[in-house]
Amino acid sequence: MTGDLKNKNEGPRSRMTVVVGVEWTMLMLRYVLYVFMAAFTVTSDVSDLSRILLIAGGSALAHNIFAHAVLYLRAYYLFVSPINYFIYLGRFCLLIAVTGGAASPFSPFLLFLLIAYHVYIPSGMNSFRATFVVCAFYAFTVLLVWAIAGMDWMYLPLYLNLGYIAFCGWLMYMMTRVVIQLNHEALRQSVALQSSESTLRAILDHAAHPILVFDEHNTITDLNDSAAAFLGAPRERLIRKSFQSYIFDDGSLHDSLEELQESGVLDREMLLIPHDRGERNVEMHIHSFLKDSRRFYVVLFHDITEQRELEETSQMAKARLEEANRELQHVVALRVEFYANVANRLRSPLSSMLGFTEMLLEEQLGELNDEQRRALHSCRRSITRIFDLIEDAFAPDAFAKIREATGKTVVGRDESDTH
Repeated sequence: MTGDLKNKNEGPRSRMTVVVGVEWTMLMLRYVLYVFMAAFTVTSDVSDLSRILLIAGGSALAHNIFAHAVLYLRAYYLFVSPINYFIYLGRFCLLIAVTGGAASPFSPFLLFLLIAYHVYIPSGMNSFRATFVVCAFYAFTVLLVWAIAGMDWMYLPLYLNLGYIAFCGWLMYMMTRVVIQLNHEALRQSVALQSSESTLRAILDHAAHPILVFDEHNTITDLNDSAAAFLGAPRERLIRKSFQSYIFDDGSLHDSLEELQESGVLDREMLLIPHDRGERNVEMHIHSFLKDSRRFYVVLFHDITEQRELEETSQMAKARLEEANRELQHVVALRVEFYANVANRLRSPLSSMLGFTEMLLEEQLGELNDEQRRALHSCRRSITRIFDLIEDAFAPDAFAKIREATGKTVVGRDESDTH
C-alpha cells in the first residue's frame, strides 16, 4: 500500500517540478522581452507598433506579477489551475486582437497553449472543454476585431485556424489517452513487481538459512533476517559492508574468490567471523547472477560449528578409547601372565575348569553339537594330563586327593571317550 501511494505521488511531484521550471523560464523570458519592447518603444517612431508593444508589455508585466506572487507564496497549484490557463489565453487573444485578428501571425500561439495545457494537466478528461474554450475565445476576438474594422465572413484563414485548433485538441486528447493507458500499465506492472518483491522478501526473511547478496566489489547489497541475526548486526549496518571482511583468510581465500569469478559457483566450507560471536564453521554455497548489467552473488550458508565440534569430540573420545583399549590389553596381558603363573603353581583353578567342563558335557548349560562335544572331551583330556603333570611335578599327594575327589567323573568321561 505504501509503495502504491508513493508511485501515485511521485508523478504529480515530478510534473509540478517541470511546471515550476517552465514558469520560471517563461518569467525570465517575459522580462527579457519586456526590456526589449520597452527599449524598442522608446526608440521607435511608429505609433501603431509602439501601441502594440505597450499593450503586450503591459500584459506581460501583469502576468509576471501573478507568477511572482505564486512563487513567493509557493502556491504552485495555481500554475495548473484554470486561472493561469485563462491568463495565457487572455494575453494571446489580446495580442491577436491588436495584431490583426484573423490575420494575426500570433494565432499559432493558441496551439502551443493547448499543448502546454496537456503537459500541465495530462489527465485528458477536459481536452474537449479546453479546445472549445480556445476556439470560442479566438472566434470572439476575431468577431470583436471585425466589429471594429468590418466583417469578412469569407476569410479562409479564420476557419483554417479554427480547424487547426480543433485538430490539435483532438490529437492531444488521443495522445493523452495513450499516455494514460501506458501510465496505468506501467503502474500495474510496478505494483505487480513490488508485490513480487514483497513476496520474495517475505520468503527470504522467513528462510531458516542465512542468505545474503554481494556485488562484484564484495559489497553486501542485501540480506535476510537470518543472515543479520547470524552476523550479529542490524541489516542497515551490514549493508555496504565488505563481505570478505567477515571471512577468515586461511591463505586460500584469494584463490576461492578467483574461482568464484571464473565459474560463478562456489561450494566450500569456510570460517566466518560474526560481530558478537567467535569463529563459526559454515558450508557456503555461492551462485552468481546478472542484474542491470552488473554481476551479483547470492550466498546461502549453513552453520556446521556444532557438527564440527561434535566430530572433534568424537575423534578425541575415539583416541582416548583406543588408548584405554591398549592399556586394557596390557592389563589383560599381565593378568593372563599372572594366571599362567598361578596355574603353574595352583591346582584349584584347574579343578574348577575341570568341573566346568563336566557341566558342559552334561549339558547343564545347554545342548551341545558333536563338534563342541569333541572339543570338550579334548579339553578334559588335556586338563587331566595337566593334573597328572602337576601331580608328578609339584604335589603328587595333594593331586591324588583331588584325583580321588574327581576320579569317578574323570574315569567316566575317559571311558566314554574311548567309545
